[in-house]
Amino acid sequence: MRPLFLCDDCSPEPIAQLAIEHACGIEIQSFYDPTLLDRHPDAIERHCRILEKFPREKRSLHGPYGDLCPGSFDPAVRELARNRFELGYDRCCDLDISRMILHHGYVPGTSHPPNYTKRSVAFWRDFLADKPADLFVHLENMHEHTPDMIAELIAGVNDPRLTACLDTGHTHCHGMVPTVEWIRTLGPMIGYVHLHDNHGETDEHLPLGQGTLPVAEVLAALTEHSPAAVWALEVGADGMSASLAFLRSHSLLK
Repeated sequence: MRPLFLCDDCSPEPIAQLAIEHACGIEIQSFYDPTLLDRHPDAIERHCRILEKFPREKRSLHGPYGDLCPGSFDPAVRELARNRFELGYDRCCDLDISRMILHHGYVPGTSHPPNYTKRSVAFWRDFLADKPADLFVHLENMHEHTPDMIAELIAGVNDPRLTACLDTGHTHCHGMVPTVEWIRTLGPMIGYVHLHDNHGETDEHLPLGQGTLPVAEVLAALTEHSPAAVWALEVGADGMSASLAFLRSHSLLK
């Protein structure tokens, strides 16, 4: 069976227990907040204790993303994005994590897409230049309308460490083409998937099968076009049981 991770929604203890029970990995999300250690100086030690039961290949981390734009025309904005992404990498080193989810960061209408992509290619090549060969960065879609810019960016950087994190909830409520079309376009460029559902209007993070996303069709497309991708349930603690049952009913989970 393919690797399945559970996103902890900044509540690592209960999700870690559930992940152990179901032989899943865990995605640590608390460090999306770059000020976390200012308020909770013991956060690294706390997470290290939780992760002791997870081998390295079953750990991932969601890095900072708020208001970060690595393809901005303003060098100062790109520098801020670099600073925050490096902070995420530091947390990966602290927690012995080799998969980091960051955001592509494009907001439609704010920049001419070819120019944004050109700047992004340079940004990510430079970011990866001093990183180890076993660090994998997965770039998540959020407000993007189509998969085209992310596909062009990943092809332009042309580094196996940089792949897409396809977020199915974001494609469904923010995208302007069906989620299956995103999968067909990105194909093996997808290295990681955030799975959750909604009704096509807002980012509800519903359990699988409780919105209008054609989940069975999406999972079949991922299996066909992105067979190496890691799947991660991003449905909150209350939605995990229903989502795990959905996967089990479709023979995608033991």
